[in-house]
Amino acid sequence: MTARKCFIVAAGLMTAGAAHAEDIPSNAELFRMLKAQQQTISELRAELKQAKQERRAATPRETAAPTVRPAGGDVATVAATPPAQAYAMYNKGPAVVPTRSGGAYVGVFGGGGSRGGTDVSQFGTVFIPEAAGGPLAVDATGRTSSGGVGFGGAQLGYEWSYGAHLRPALEIEGFYLAGNQPRATLANPTVRLIERSFDDTFPTRTTVLLANMVVGFNTPYQGITPYIGGGIGAANVSINGASSTQTDPAEPGINHFNARADSSAWTFAAQAKAGARFALGNSGAYLFGEYRYLYVGSVNQVFGSTVDPAHASTSPWTASFGGTSHHLAAGGVGFGF
Repeated sequence: MTARKCFIVAAGLMTAGAAHAEDIPSNAELFRMLKAQQQTISELRAELKQAKQERRAATPRETAAPTVRPAGGDVATVAATPPAQAYAMYNKGPAVVPTRSGGAYVGVFGGGGSRGGTDVSQFGTVFIPEAAGGPLAVDATGRTSSGGVGFGGAQLGYEWSYGAHLRPALEIEGFYLAGNQPRATLANPTVRLIERSFDDTFPTRTTVLLANMVVGFNTPYQGITPYIGGGIGAANVSINGASSTQTDPAEPGINHFNARADSSAWTFAAQAKAGARFALGNSGAYLFGEYRYLYVGSVNQVFGSTVDPAHASTSPWTASFGGTSHHLAAGGVGFGF
């Protein structure tokens, strides 16, 4: 503003000097020049006054803003924070849960689901005396019932961070399944008999051991990690207290497996699963829920022979089961190191 005032005064003096060099101005002309300079000074003074008022109006807002105390914050810290950073502090929203960058983890889980039915056959030989026709081969076939199962287990794994989106992991896990008793009606048409039928019960328990490959996916939602995975391994299928009763022709009270009603065998197992983990703060603990499809391969179980004074002796019985499918829902808790 001062430079402008000086420029105007200098311009007036230059004009007056030029006029004096050519001709001396009259009193009226000098009065008009002085009045124009006074008007210009008044305009400058008004502008300065308006600028001062604007600064006074803006100063209280700038000094009051740093005294606002954020929840759990410190006034001194806020006062020393630049405006851009202070704005980010007030507008960053709720604290986000940090995402694990990888490492070892352990977990326990449990749940339930359904077991599908499967084909089953019962093989054996009844040693009928030669006078009554001689030994009779039995090859009865049928299908087990489906039913519900419950299970529980544990897992141990290690996860990596691969790029910006993928989180591969390798893990081993084991779990135990049990449920209602599979039942089956088996029929054995033969040339010598119109039909030989059995009503069998197989109380089954299965222990599964698997090695899995799991891939997690980072998402915009901090602390939530969806994943998919699959694995292969082995299953021990154990049957305790099996029974086989002939219903046609009827032989009530005789369990054809009575010499040994228990059996167990190992077979192939595989699974696929999909779920999500939910971090519990930044403690490393998390919850998870998932769906699993479990396949237990075909297996042969060998039971004892029929030993009863009212029945002809038999060979040991072999029950052959086809592959069994399971649809399972699991939930659990884990901890990452």
